[in-house]
Amino acid sequence: MPNLSYIDGNYYDYYDSKIHINDRGYHFGDAVYEVILYNQGVFYDFDDHINRLFRSLHSIDIQFSISKKTIKLIVKNLIRLNKISFGSVYIQVSRGIADRNHTFNNLNIKPILTIITSKKHNNINNDIIGVKAITVRDNRWARPDIKTTQLLPNVLAKTKANKQGAYESIFIDDEGYVTEGSSSNIWIINKDNEIITRSIDGKILSGITRKTIAKFSKLNDLTVIENKFSKDEMLNAKEVFLTSASSFVTPITEIDNVKINEGVVGEMSIKLKTLYFKNFENL
Repeated sequence: MPNLSYIDGNYYDYYDSKIHINDRGYHFGDAVYEVILYNQGVFYDFDDHINRLFRSLHSIDIQFSISKKTIKLIVKNLIRLNKISFGSVYIQVSRGIADRNHTFNNLNIKPILTIITSKKHNNINNDIIGVKAITVRDNRWARPDIKTTQLLPNVLAKTKANKQGAYESIFIDDEGYVTEGSSSNIWIINKDNEIITRSIDGKILSGITRKTIAKFSKLNDLTVIENKFSKDEMLNAKEVFLTSASSFVTPITEIDNVKINEGVVGEMSIKLKTLYFKNFENL
Protein backbone atom coordinates (compact mmCIF):
# COMPACT_ATOMS: atom_id res chain seq x y z
CA MET A 1 0.00 0.00 0.00
CA PRO A 2 1.53 3.38 -0.97
CA ASN A 3 2.62 5.65 1.87
CA LEU A 4 3.88 8.78 0.15
CA SER A 5 4.51 12.26 1.48
CA TYR A 6 5.38 15.57 -0.16
CA ILE A 7 8.53 17.48 0.79
CA ASP A 8 9.74 20.63 -0.92
CA GLY A 9 8.61 19.81 -4.44
CA ASN A 10 8.99 16.02 -4.45
CA TYR A 11 7.05 12.92 -3.42
CA TYR A 12 8.81 10.45 -1.15
CA ASP A 13 8.17 7.04 0.32
CA TYR A 14 7.71 7.04 4.10
CA TYR A 15 11.22 5.76 4.84
CA ASP A 16 12.81 8.29 2.49
CA SER A 17 10.88 11.28 3.87
CA LYS A 18 13.49 13.40 5.63
CA ILE A 19 13.94 17.00 6.74
CA HIS A 20 17.32 18.74 6.83
CA ILE A 21 18.91 18.96 10.28
CA ASN A 22 19.20 22.76 9.93
CA ASP A 23 15.52 23.28 9.10
CA ARG A 24 14.37 26.12 11.36
CA GLY A 25 11.17 24.28 12.10
CA TYR A 26 13.29 21.56 13.72
CA HIS A 27 15.52 23.95 15.69
CA PHE A 28 13.09 26.65 16.75
CA GLY A 29 9.55 25.55 15.95
CA ASP A 30 9.81 28.29 13.31
CA ALA A 31 6.96 26.81 11.29
CA VAL A 32 3.18 26.78 10.98
CA TYR A 33 0.77 23.94 10.23
CA GLU A 34 -2.80 22.83 9.59
CA VAL A 35 -4.69 19.54 9.88
CA ILE A 36 -7.65 18.89 7.55
CA LEU A 37 -10.11 16.00 7.64
CA TYR A 38 -10.89 14.11 4.41
CA ASN A 39 -13.89 11.85 3.92
CA GLN A 40 -14.91 10.11 0.69
CA GLY A 41 -13.98 12.91 -1.68
CA VAL A 42 -14.80 15.77 0.69
CA PHE A 43 -12.33 18.00 2.54
CA TYR A 44 -13.84 19.45 5.70
CA ASP A 45 -13.41 23.26 5.79
CA PHE A 46 -10.46 23.11 3.37
CA ASP A 47 -10.52 26.77 2.35
CA ASP A 48 -10.79 28.03 5.93
CA HIS A 49 -7.83 25.88 6.99
CA ILE A 50 -5.67 27.09 4.10
CA ASN A 51 -6.64 30.71 4.71
CA ARG A 52 -5.61 30.34 8.35
CA LEU A 53 -2.32 28.75 7.25
CA PHE A 54 -1.55 31.86 5.21
CA ARG A 55 -2.59 34.15 8.09
CA SER A 56 -0.17 32.28 10.37
CA LEU A 57 2.59 32.60 7.76
CA HIS A 58 1.96 36.33 7.56
CA SER A 59 1.92 36.66 11.36
CA ILE A 60 5.47 35.32 11.68
CA ASP A 61 6.73 36.94 8.48
CA ILE A 62 7.37 33.82 6.39
CA GLN A 63 7.48 34.81 2.73
CA PHE A 64 5.72 31.89 1.04
CA SER A 65 5.21 31.84 -2.73
CA ILE A 66 3.24 28.62 -3.34
CA SER A 67 -0.40 29.35 -4.10
CA LYS A 68 -3.45 27.98 -2.32
CA LYS A 69 -4.53 26.35 -5.58
CA THR A 70 -1.20 24.52 -5.90
CA ILE A 71 -1.41 23.25 -2.32
CA LYS A 72 -4.85 21.80 -3.02
CA LEU A 73 -3.59 20.06 -6.16
CA ILE A 74 -0.71 18.48 -4.20
CA VAL A 75 -3.07 17.38 -1.43
CA LYS A 76 -5.53 15.81 -3.89
CA ASN A 77 -2.68 13.96 -5.59
CA LEU A 78 -1.43 12.58 -2.28
CA ILE A 79 -4.93 11.41 -1.38
CA ARG A 80 -5.14 9.63 -4.74
CA LEU A 81 -1.65 8.10 -4.57
CA ASN A 82 -2.19 6.83 -1.02
CA LYS A 83 -5.70 5.53 -1.79
CA ILE A 84 -7.26 7.27 1.19
CA SER A 85 -11.01 7.20 1.67
CA PHE A 86 -11.07 8.60 5.22
CA GLY A 87 -8.19 10.32 6.94
CA SER A 88 -6.38 13.55 7.61
CA VAL A 89 -3.96 15.84 5.85
CA TYR A 90 -1.10 17.51 7.74
CA ILE A 91 0.35 20.61 6.07
CA GLN A 92 3.45 22.33 7.44
CA VAL A 93 5.53 25.26 6.23
CA SER A 94 8.84 26.04 7.91
CA ARG A 95 10.89 29.16 7.35
CA GLY A 96 13.55 27.04 5.66
CA ILE A 97 17.10 25.77 6.05
CA ALA A 98 19.85 27.92 7.55
CA ASP A 99 22.73 27.70 10.01
CA ARG A 100 21.39 27.74 13.54
CA ASN A 101 20.86 31.34 14.60
CA HIS A 102 17.94 32.77 16.52
CA THR A 103 17.37 35.70 14.18
CA PHE A 104 15.99 35.29 10.69
CA ASN A 105 16.80 38.86 9.69
CA ASN A 106 18.30 39.03 6.19
CA LEU A 107 18.16 35.26 5.72
CA ASN A 108 17.84 34.48 2.03
CA ILE A 109 16.16 31.09 2.38
CA LYS A 110 13.16 29.36 0.85
CA PRO A 111 10.28 28.11 3.02
CA ILE A 112 9.86 24.32 3.08
CA LEU A 113 6.38 22.86 2.42
CA THR A 114 5.69 19.35 3.72
CA ILE A 115 2.40 17.47 3.44
CA ILE A 116 1.55 14.15 5.08
CA THR A 117 -1.65 12.12 4.77
CA SER A 118 -2.86 9.62 7.35
CA LYS A 119 -5.51 6.93 7.04
CA LYS A 120 -7.93 6.78 9.92
CA HIS A 121 -10.85 4.66 11.04
CA ASN A 122 -14.13 6.28 10.05
CA ASN A 123 -15.82 6.94 13.39
CA ILE A 124 -18.31 9.54 12.19
CA ASN A 125 -21.31 7.26 12.58
CA ASN A 126 -20.19 5.69 15.84
CA ASP A 127 -22.20 6.22 19.02
CA ILE A 128 -21.35 9.55 20.64
CA ILE A 129 -19.58 8.94 23.93
CA GLY A 130 -18.42 11.40 26.54
CA VAL A 131 -14.79 11.87 27.54
CA LYS A 132 -12.94 12.95 30.67
CA ALA A 133 -10.83 16.07 30.98
CA ILE A 134 -8.59 17.75 33.53
CA THR A 135 -7.70 21.41 34.00
CA VAL A 136 -4.17 22.83 33.96
CA ARG A 137 -2.67 26.30 34.26
CA ASP A 138 -2.27 28.00 30.90
CA ASN A 139 1.50 28.48 30.64
CA ARG A 140 1.80 28.87 26.87
CA TRP A 141 3.37 31.78 25.03
CA ALA A 142 1.30 34.90 24.51
CA ARG A 143 0.34 34.19 20.86
CA PRO A 144 -1.64 30.93 20.84
CA ASP A 145 -3.74 32.52 18.08
CA ILE A 146 -0.91 31.69 15.63
CA LYS A 147 -0.90 28.01 14.66
CA THR A 148 2.83 27.35 14.99
CA THR A 149 4.59 24.07 15.72
CA GLN A 150 5.77 25.41 19.10
CA LEU A 151 3.56 22.99 21.02
CA LEU A 152 5.60 21.77 23.99
CA PRO A 153 3.16 23.15 26.65
CA ASN A 154 0.30 21.52 24.72
CA VAL A 155 2.20 18.24 24.47
CA LEU A 156 2.91 18.21 28.22
CA ALA A 157 -0.71 19.08 29.03
CA LYS A 158 -2.14 16.39 26.75
CA THR A 159 0.28 13.80 28.15
CA LYS A 160 -0.66 14.74 31.72
CA ALA A 161 -4.31 14.21 30.84
CA ASN A 162 -3.64 10.84 29.22
CA LYS A 163 -1.59 9.68 32.24
CA GLN A 164 -4.63 10.42 34.40
CA GLY A 165 -6.96 8.51 32.09
CA ALA A 166 -8.40 11.67 30.54
CA TYR A 167 -8.85 12.67 26.92
CA GLU A 168 -7.98 16.35 27.13
CA SER A 169 -6.42 19.04 29.31
CA ILE A 170 -8.25 22.36 29.54
CA PHE A 171 -6.12 25.46 30.04
CA ILE A 172 -7.15 27.95 32.75
CA ASP A 173 -5.67 31.45 32.65
CA ASP A 174 -4.35 33.39 35.65
CA GLU A 175 -7.76 35.00 36.21
CA GLY A 176 -9.52 31.65 36.45
CA TYR A 177 -11.07 31.72 32.99
CA VAL A 178 -11.07 28.86 30.51
CA THR A 179 -8.98 29.52 27.40
CA GLU A 180 -8.98 26.29 25.34
CA GLY A 181 -7.90 22.66 25.34
CA SER A 182 -4.41 21.41 24.54
CA SER A 183 -5.64 20.60 21.00
CA SER A 184 -9.23 21.83 20.94
CA ASN A 185 -11.66 24.67 21.60
CA ILE A 186 -13.91 24.36 24.66
CA TRP A 187 -17.64 25.14 24.82
CA ILE A 188 -20.28 25.13 27.53
CA ILE A 189 -24.07 25.14 27.45
CA ASN A 190 -25.74 26.93 30.34
CA LYS A 191 -29.12 26.34 31.95
CA ASP A 192 -30.76 28.65 29.37
CA ASN A 193 -29.40 26.48 26.52
CA GLU A 194 -27.04 29.25 25.45
CA ILE A 195 -23.94 27.89 23.73
CA ILE A 196 -20.87 29.73 25.00
CA THR A 197 -17.26 29.70 23.82
CA ARG A 198 -14.43 32.11 24.45
CA SER A 199 -14.18 34.98 21.99
CA ILE A 200 -11.25 35.39 19.59
CA ASP A 201 -9.35 37.65 21.97
CA GLY A 202 -5.78 36.61 21.15
CA LYS A 203 -5.72 34.03 23.96
CA ILE A 204 -7.02 31.11 21.88
CA LEU A 205 -6.62 29.70 18.41
CA SER A 206 -9.42 30.63 16.05
CA GLY A 207 -10.53 27.04 15.51
CA ILE A 208 -11.94 26.24 12.07
CA THR A 209 -14.35 23.62 13.45
CA ARG A 210 -15.25 26.17 16.14
CA LYS A 211 -16.17 28.68 13.42
CA THR A 212 -18.26 26.11 11.53
CA ILE A 213 -20.15 24.96 14.64
CA ALA A 214 -20.96 28.56 15.56
CA LYS A 215 -22.28 29.20 12.05
CA PHE A 216 -24.41 26.05 11.95
CA SER A 217 -25.80 26.79 15.40
CA LYS A 218 -26.92 30.28 14.43
CA LEU A 219 -28.45 29.00 11.17
CA ASN A 220 -30.52 26.59 13.26
CA ASP A 221 -31.76 29.32 15.61
CA LEU A 222 -29.49 28.33 18.48
CA THR A 223 -28.02 31.06 20.67
CA VAL A 224 -24.24 31.33 20.50
CA ILE A 225 -22.36 33.68 22.83
CA GLU A 226 -18.65 34.39 22.44
CA ASN A 227 -17.46 35.36 25.88
CA LYS A 228 -15.10 34.30 28.64
CA PHE A 229 -16.36 31.80 31.20
CA SER A 230 -14.73 30.63 34.41
CA LYS A 231 -13.68 27.19 35.51
CA ASP A 232 -16.54 27.18 38.05
CA GLU A 233 -19.05 28.07 35.33
CA MET A 234 -17.73 25.19 33.26
CA LEU A 235 -17.97 22.70 36.13
CA ASN A 236 -21.56 23.76 36.76
CA ALA A 237 -22.60 23.89 33.11
CA LYS A 238 -25.48 21.88 31.68
CA GLU A 239 -23.14 20.48 29.00
CA VAL A 240 -19.49 20.84 28.03
CA PHE A 241 -17.93 19.80 24.74
CA LEU A 242 -14.79 20.34 22.70
CA THR A 243 -14.30 20.87 18.98
CA SER A 244 -11.35 20.28 16.69
CA ALA A 245 -10.62 19.09 13.16
CA SER A 246 -9.80 15.57 14.39
CA SER A 247 -12.29 15.27 17.28
CA PHE A 248 -15.25 17.02 15.61
CA VAL A 249 -17.77 17.66 18.42
CA THR A 250 -16.85 15.59 21.47
CA PRO A 251 -18.90 15.82 24.69
CA ILE A 252 -17.01 16.14 27.98
CA THR A 253 -18.84 14.37 30.78
CA GLU A 254 -16.25 14.66 33.56
CA ILE A 255 -13.72 17.36 34.48
CA ASP A 256 -11.34 17.06 37.44
CA ASN A 257 -13.47 14.16 38.73
CA VAL A 258 -16.60 16.34 38.64
CA LYS A 259 -19.46 14.87 36.61
CA ILE A 260 -21.01 17.12 33.96
CA ASN A 261 -24.74 16.50 33.41
CA GLU A 262 -24.41 13.59 35.86
CA GLY A 263 -21.91 12.00 33.49
CA VAL A 264 -24.43 11.68 30.63
CA VAL A 265 -23.88 12.97 27.10
CA GLY A 266 -26.18 15.94 26.56
CA GLU A 267 -28.76 16.30 23.81
CA MET A 268 -27.29 19.54 22.49
CA SER A 269 -23.85 18.02 21.99
CA ILE A 270 -25.41 15.22 19.96
CA LYS A 271 -27.42 17.72 17.91
CA LEU A 272 -24.37 19.86 17.15
CA LYS A 273 -22.29 16.89 16.00
CA THR A 274 -25.14 15.79 13.75
CA LEU A 275 -25.42 19.30 12.28
CA TYR A 276 -21.67 19.40 11.64
CA PHE A 277 -21.59 16.25 9.54
CA LYS A 278 -24.93 16.87 7.86
CA ASN A 279 -23.49 20.03 6.32
CA PHE A 280 -20.86 18.03 4.42
CA GLU A 281 -23.04 15.13 3.28
CA ASN A 282 -24.33 16.99 0.24
CA LEU A 283 -21.02 18.47 -0.92
